[in-house]
Amino acid sequence: MRKIKCLVEECQYNDAYFCEADEIEVCSCGTNHVQCADQTACRTFREKSGCKCE
Repeated sequence: MRKIKCLVEECQYNDAYFCEADEIEVCSCGTNHVQCADQTACRTFREKSGCKCE
């Protein structure tokens, strides 16, 4: 798999800012026409143990 940069430090697949998941799934966030990264989401995200999202 190609190297995919990831800046989400709370994800268990993040290893030195690269995604180590076997595969990823990215979707739009409820909009039919995506125009920027803020309108997308990684469905592969899994919270690292010990992290508490508020």
